[in-house]
Amino acid sequence: MYLKKHGLDILHWDMFIDEDMKPRFRTITESNLDMIFNFDDWLMPTAEMYKEAYSHCNLKLEQMCFWAMLQYHMMEKRKKTAFQDKMNMAVKHDINHSLRVHLQIWKAWVKYRKGRQAMSFQIIQHVYHISMGRVIFEAWYKHTMEARKQREYFERLERGENMEVEDLFGQGTGEAKDSVSTLPWKVAVQIFSYLDVADIANCACVCRFWKVLTQANLLWSRVNFSAVRSRVTDKVATRLLFKARPYLIHLNMRACHYLRRPTFVSVSECRNLQDLNLSECSGLDDDAMKVVTKGCKILLYLNIAHTNVTDASLRAISTHCMNLQYLSLAFCSKFTDNGFLYLSSGQCHKKLQYLDISGCLQVTPQGFQHLANGCPNILSLIINEFPTLLDECIMIMAEKCLKIHTVSMLGCPLLTDESIKKLAQNRSLQVLKLDGNQRVSDASIKLLGKMCPDLRHVYLADCPRLTDATLKSLSSCRSLVVLNAADCVRLSDTGVRHLMEGPASATLRELNLTNCVRVGDMAMVSLHKRCHNLTYLNVNYCEHISEAGIELLGQIHSLVSLDISGCNCGDQGLSVLGNNSRLRDVVMSENGNITDLGLQKFAQQCKEIERLDLSHCVNLTDGAIKNLAFCCRLLTVLNLAGCKNITDLSIQYLSGVCIYLTHLNISGCVHISDKALKYLRRGCKKLRSLNLMYCKKIRKHAAQKIQRYVEVVHYSNDEAPGYFNY
Repeated sequence: MYLKKHGLDILHWDMFIDEDMKPRFRTITESNLDMIFNFDDWLMPTAEMYKEAYSHCNLKLEQMCFWAMLQYHMMEKRKKTAFQDKMNMAVKHDINHSLRVHLQIWKAWVKYRKGRQAMSFQIIQHVYHISMGRVIFEAWYKHTMEARKQREYFERLERGENMEVEDLFGQGTGEAKDSVSTLPWKVAVQIFSYLDVADIANCACVCRFWKVLTQANLLWSRVNFSAVRSRVTDKVATRLLFKARPYLIHLNMRACHYLRRPTFVSVSECRNLQDLNLSECSGLDDDAMKVVTKGCKILLYLNIAHTNVTDASLRAISTHCMNLQYLSLAFCSKFTDNGFLYLSSGQCHKKLQYLDISGCLQVTPQGFQHLANGCPNILSLIINEFPTLLDECIMIMAEKCLKIHTVSMLGCPLLTDESIKKLAQNRSLQVLKLDGNQRVSDASIKLLGKMCPDLRHVYLADCPRLTDATLKSLSSCRSLVVLNAADCVRLSDTGVRHLMEGPASATLRELNLTNCVRVGDMAMVSLHKRCHNLTYLNVNYCEHISEAGIELLGQIHSLVSLDISGCNCGDQGLSVLGNNSRLRDVVMSENGNITDLGLQKFAQQCKEIERLDLSHCVNLTDGAIKNLAFCCRLLTVLNLAGCKNITDLSIQYLSGVCIYLTHLNISGCVHISDKALKYLRRGCKKLRSLNLMYCKKIRKHAAQKIQRYVEVVHYSNDEAPGYFNY
């Protein structure tokens, strides 16, 4: 208030100092102080200057307070963080303590449980050993009794006792039992599903339970009239189709020549039908095809090969079958290029994936053009037995159908390297089949191996221009599974070695080198070293493969099927070949060095052999067949053609033990008589095919009698031809 009243002019520099505190002697005069502190009248501070000084002082105070507050806040935060860390550490310590406590409890429990389990294991092991001992003893007893009966049977045969009227091995028929009725429903239905229509009809007459079984829906989802094509009529077919129409999905009417329009009308009523085979049906025409396609609109697979359909049928298919994926027109000669035009412009042209036009020689390049333009999604194209097929047709398909992965051109001799190169450019090719072609060379196969990494099936039989360079180019195919180079006579050991040195050796499972006369033991060495997944091998008539090469094949334990016909195989090689217990199918025909001793060693080791060809092994006798029958009881196919030393005793051995035999060839066995047919009729109940060509001691009446029990019988009592070398 004092300043407001008198103004700032009254301010002096020492006015706020007490008089007692002021110095008595002033070393500096007031004028000097005024000069120093600018207290001149014209230099006195203004109000703005005071204001700015006040603001500056206030700012300094605010900053000091802020930094003090911030320092306090940070200190509190550090305290809080430290407290939180201590709390976390305490919680962690508490958890660890709890875990240790529970771990001790769990360890004690585990120790207790292990003790109980050990005790239980000992009890179970004891029971298991007792049960296993019983099973082994029962199996041993059964095997011993069976071996004893078989030994007694063979001894009686050798003594020449009459076995015609007696039951084999002294076994009676026993009491009739229905074991199927005791099985679970699903198991019984599954067993019945393997029967054909006629057998199911017969089973329905056995008993009530079997009749109920035959009504199961599963049995009528698949109907095969082809198995009874000689007996099925329109009346039977229409009745069965009417019964099965709600469930029927697969229908096979192949070669059912007696079926006409009423049956096809019944087929059209099966609305759920997806798979239909009408191949070789002589009663199928355009009208019947139109009726079928109108009713069966969800068809996925349709086979009308070897029928008389025309362009009208293809038009009906394209109009009604909107989901069709598979179509076979093989050897249908009455449709034209216009049929493909209808097919490519119809409802199914985008979904068609498989097409078979084998033998359709009337199709021109214009037809292939229609097909390629309208059906670009074709994956598999089958054009077998097409001697007029040109490169232009294949190039048209390869240009438009970029997804195609399977092409079969068997029997197409006019194709050249250009068509194969065009197919290779798609890079999606997986399966290629070609045979009987003298124009395809190594150049196209080299490009094929380079451009198609997914190639897995190659069939190049009877292509004489192919050399070892072909096998070398295919060695880079990492997915190659099947390779057929039969009758490619220019292939040699070098080509096989190149093939085995590439990635293809790890995946190759089937190899056919039939009649590759330059292939020898060195190729077998390469196969033995590198090809560990090979399951099928055919080297018949490879004359340079010696017994040493055969022994190497016996050490390829992945082999299941082997053909060494015409090779130089003897007893030693056959004995080593028997070391492979996985062999199921062996062909060793025309190996004259094989004797009873070699076959005996082979049979004793390969007891699970199923198919065996010993044709023209002229040194085999009844003793070899006796050992074969006793050891290999699972034989289903046996070829003894040209084994001139075989007699009725061998057939008696086989009929007494090999009860699963379905195919038997004894052509040229001149010592076989009518007596052998009696043994076969009584012992081999499952026999389906019997070849009796050039058996002079078998009478025509006996051959006609065996036809009642065997489906296919080939008989002739003429003199054996010259190649039998009798």
